[in-house]
Amino acid sequence: MESWGAFLVTFLIGVATGAAGNYFASKYTDRRRDSEKGKKAKHTFMNVKKQMPDLISEMKTDFTKNENSSIREFVVLPNNKVLFNSQQPRFIYFESQHENLLGKITILENHGYIRDVTVSNAPIYRITEEFWNLIINS
Repeated sequence: MESWGAFLVTFLIGVATGAAGNYFASKYTDRRRDSEKGKKAKHTFMNVKKQMPDLISEMKTDFTKNENSSIREFVVLPNNKVLFNSQQPRFIYFESQHENLLGKITILENHGYIRDVTVSNAPIYRITEEFWNLIINS
């Protein structure tokens, strides 16, 4: 009888140790993965920023104004002589002010930073929260 009790206690201690080990291994592995993912995202963003410093700088200026804190869309127009009316507030970027602006927009789309939500002739893009935060914190 006593050997069954010792066996049971040993078994329960083994199960608890295994469960605790598995829990902590998963916890720290997840932290490492999250850290690596964050570093990779930052590295990717820094490469994109090097490709288009003027555009990212203008976006950061726009994004950091308090009245713009909830705006998540922008429109691309050829120049400031083209009129664009919208019911909701949007940022406006002009092709005449940025060399190959549509090419830069394509790069941002390819990285998943923006999505095309065009409903008319003027290209409209929605900014992801990830991109917003990367720009604000850069």
